[in-house]
Amino acid sequence: MQTWRLIRDGFNDGFYNMAVDEAIASAVENGISPPTLRFYGWKSSTLTIGYSQKIDKKIDIEYCRKDGIDIVLRPTGGRAVLHDKEVTYSIISPRDNPLFPDNISGTYKAISEALAKGLSFLGIDANLNSAFRIPHSAFQNPFCFAATSQYEIVVNGKKLIGSAQRRFKKSFLQHGSIPLENYYKRLALCLGLKEKDKKERFVKFLKKRAATLNELNGRVFSYNEVVDALVRGFEDIFKIQFKISPLIEYELKLSNKIHKKVLTIMNRKIYGSKESKDK
Repeated sequence: MQTWRLIRDGFNDGFYNMAVDEAIASAVENGISPPTLRFYGWKSSTLTIGYSQKIDKKIDIEYCRKDGIDIVLRPTGGRAVLHDKEVTYSIISPRDNPLFPDNISGTYKAISEALAKGLSFLGIDANLNSAFRIPHSAFQNPFCFAATSQYEIVVNGKKLIGSAQRRFKKSFLQHGSIPLENYYKRLALCLGLKEKDKKERFVKFLKKRAATLNELNGRVFSYNEVVDALVRGFEDIFKIQFKISPLIEYELKLSNKIHKKVLTIMNRKIYGSKESKDK
């Protein structure tokens, strides 16, 4: 039976959340940290974008600035994701871990099975999307939940969990969002859809294709309740045990370094200054 590290973080800013995931990935890559399952929340609304996604006119930077929404670069790829009231998970493991196939699709499938099992403890009948289908309209949409990829979690045909994975030489990082509440109108404004008809079409489109946890069966789930259930799901599917332990010194120092570096880069790209937008 494998023993994994479990980190139950609280609510932090987006730069910290992404920096910690990247720092853990580096530690696992270098063989100084064990496989790690981490859960965290967001202190304030944050729009994360894939590391190769361009910040262009499809994202309304001025609206995000005025509304206090940080724009943060993820260490994984994919489209934009608006994080607010949600539970976010991350998994970092060596690639040669026998619990996972050494390919992206097989790893996605294994992790999704654990997520689905965890949701079942909340009374949610979740399934793995069986086919890789992306509607034509989604190609023009910079938002992650516009498309459902193979093995992602769906409930009644609607996408519930959006995930992204990045594979390194010796390890992989996968993290994903489990939204608790609907935030589509605010997201529309982040993406520059200010005209009423465009905004309404976008919101209608997302309501048709995506779901949030608290709208599924009339219950309101707390952050800790969801985390507890997901931990049980991973224990059940992978037959592992968890040891709750904090970040090691290497991860703390590296995450602080990444935090400062990415904050400076994003402020230059978005606000044209080294200084934080709050200063």
